[in-house]
Amino acid sequence: MNLRDLAGWDPDALESLGTHLGERAGELDRIAGDIGRAITSGGAWTGDAADAAVISSQLLIDAVGVQADSYRRVIACAAWVVPQLRVLHAELAAAYAWADERGLVIGTDGALTEVSGPAGVAPDADRNALRAKLDALLRRAEDLADEAASMLSRVFSDEDSAPATEFVDISTRFPEIGPVPGPGTDPEQVAAWWNGLTPSERAVLLTEYPERIGGLDGVSAEVRDLANRALLGIERERLTGVALKLQDELAGNLFGGLLSNADAGLEQTLNKLDALDAIDRALTLDDRSLLALDLSGREAMAAVAVGDIDTADHIAVFTPGAGSTVQGNLHGYDQQVSDLRDEAQRELGRVDRESESVAAVTWMNYQAPHFGWGLAFTERSPVSDLSATLAAPRLATFLDGLDASRPDSPPNVTAIGHSYGALVTSLALQHGGEADRAVFVGAAGLGTSDVDTLGMVPGSMYLIEADEDLIADTGIFGGDPSRIPGLTRLSSDAGEDPSGDPRTASVGHSSYLTPGSMSTYNIAVVVAGTADERGVR
Repeated sequence: MNLRDLAGWDPDALESLGTHLGERAGELDRIAGDIGRAITSGGAWTGDAADAAVISSQLLIDAVGVQADSYRRVIACAAWVVPQLRVLHAELAAAYAWADERGLVIGTDGALTEVSGPAGVAPDADRNALRAKLDALLRRAEDLADEAASMLSRVFSDEDSAPATEFVDISTRFPEIGPVPGPGTDPEQVAAWWNGLTPSERAVLLTEYPERIGGLDGVSAEVRDLANRALLGIERERLTGVALKLQDELAGNLFGGLLSNADAGLEQTLNKLDALDAIDRALTLDDRSLLALDLSGREAMAAVAVGDIDTADHIAVFTPGAGSTVQGNLHGYDQQVSDLRDEAQRELGRVDRESESVAAVTWMNYQAPHFGWGLAFTERSPVSDLSATLAAPRLATFLDGLDASRPDSPPNVTAIGHSYGALVTSLALQHGGEADRAVFVGAAGLGTSDVDTLGMVPGSMYLIEADEDLIADTGIFGGDPSRIPGLTRLSSDAGEDPSGDPRTASVGHSSYLTPGSMSTYNIAVVVAGTADERGVR
């Protein structure tokens, strides 16, 4: 590799490739879902031919899934390379600028040529320092290219049929454990695999490979929490080392402040460390557990629960919308979701069902789009459904995992989505995610105009839209949900609840979960499963 090669290695093109492959992977997911739905005839077609068709269709679904997983591993590789490449480009640009100021021309091979100019002859010390800097840049670029090529070779090798992000074959060290299911595996298969392990085998996985267990839908919440708490410390140590390395590079850079605004990699790393701080603060509160921790994207992803997910009779899963980050918003959402859970618990007491319990999850396990700068990138734009399309399968398997991890006592699950999170929730249900009830809050569209596509029982889908919620009125994702038949409208106006307690109004787009509000009460009633007997509308 020479300097021309380095300059021509385009991070924007890599980022665009990731976006394009994300779209294609999403399309493949939808195709696989369509095939699965098409082959389920509701018992209308039976016999040997029907069984053969199911087997053939499943093979096709598996093949489509492998292709989608390959795309996502390429996306992960590109996402890993891009910020580091931007750093190299910024340092190279600074080197050219520094040389130009001193009357030096840098050749493609790094050779320096003196030219006449006002700067005069550059001192030998400057020339030597510049050569050393250029040599170091090329070595780092070559190392980056080698590591990227190694990652891609694992993606496309014939023997590697593992799901996305699975590069370590645990079975080579522990053949008795066998291959560990990858992310996105059917939660029932995950549950069967986990339940078939011995206590010592589970201990090995938890202590040596927590990153492989914490995000597996179908494993109990208690186990996932143990794994993800262990992963917190591992990730903090890793990210701290990355941040220190990048800071040292900047501080010792020959070109000083020319690079102060160029290090996207350092910014992302510091944001993720802030996210770990926010998660640590949440986990200091009572009754919290960490059900997901994923730092593979540009923003940290996580899911924090309040209450005992493994025993609760009712579980609420809240998905927030655009602009949400773990470091900036987890604390506020966790408090609101905790208040919602408490309200649902009180509601059960009002109808003499206080023996039943409630738990709730703040599900931030996706790359939420952002306003402002995000509008320039399709996958980051809150006016594109791409982020929701990529998030939907993740939320669908999470919802399915709540039942799969508790086959003998499945909970009543309410999926709640606010704003862009309402679109994510709707697409997850359309993707086959299982929930008993759904509440769409301040939704700018559900990606459908037909509630039958959600696969839910009529009367189990609810909508809340507050006065002066301009975003909810846009209907940019499939039309205004308030005009969709089959959604039960819940009030967000001030007034008395059925017990005669006063409730405040929710106004605008961001006050739906304010404690003491009518909207919070009505959502809690749905979570508790008492909406019909209380006559709440």
